[in-house]
Amino acid sequence: MNDCAKIIEMAGENNGMVTASSVSKAGLQRRALAECVAAGRLSKGARGVYFLPGQLEDEFAIWQHTYSQGIFSGSTALYLLKKTDRIPYSLYMTFPKGYNVSAAKQNGIKCKIVVAERYDLGVQDVLSPYGNVVRCYNIERTLCDIVRGDDVQSMNHAFKEYARSDAKDIALLMHYARILHVEKRVRNYMEILL
Repeated sequence: MNDCAKIIEMAGENNGMVTASSVSKAGLQRRALAECVAAGRLSKGARGVYFLPGQLEDEFAIWQHTYSQGIFSGSTALYLLKKTDRIPYSLYMTFPKGYNVSAAKQNGIKCKIVVAERYDLGVQDVLSPYGNVVRCYNIERTLCDIVRGDDVQSMNHAFKEYARSDAKDIALLMHYARILHVEKRVRNYMEILL
C-alpha cells in the first residue's frame, strides 16, 4: 500500500479528515498529501488540514488544529455542549496570556486572553457537529464566562437549562465562580432559578 492510500485510510478512520502532523507521526511522507490532492483523492481545508472529497469541512476541527492553544469558549462552547440551538455567528476561543492571537483575529475568531492559572480551568474534550474531537470549557466554566457578556438571551437560556439539568454540579459552578470573580452574579442567577 503506497503512502497516499495509507493517508486516505487514515482520513477514513478520522471522520474524513487528516492532518499533516498526523501523517508525519504515522511515519509517512508529507509530500504524499500533495500527491493525494493532485490526484483528487483529498482536498485541502486549511494549512495542514485535509479532507476526503465530498466531506464537509469541519470548521471547529480546522481552527482547533490551526490554533492548538485555543479552547472554544462562550457561545461557541454552549453550542458544542448542546446547551443552545443557536449556531454561533462567530467562533469564540480562549488563549493563554502571552499567546499571539493576531492571526486568529484576522481569521474572524473572537479571542479572549486569560492568565495561565485560569486557562485550563474546566477544559474538556467534546465532539464537533462533524464528529471530530475539539476542546472547549465545561458548562460550569462557560456559565461563569458568559455571565459577564451582553448576550442576555443566551445567558438566560443557558442558566435555565443548567438549573433543570440532572447533571448540574452547583458546588463546582460556585467554585469556578469564586476563582473567576463572578460569584455574586452567578449566585443571583442560581437563587432565582432554583
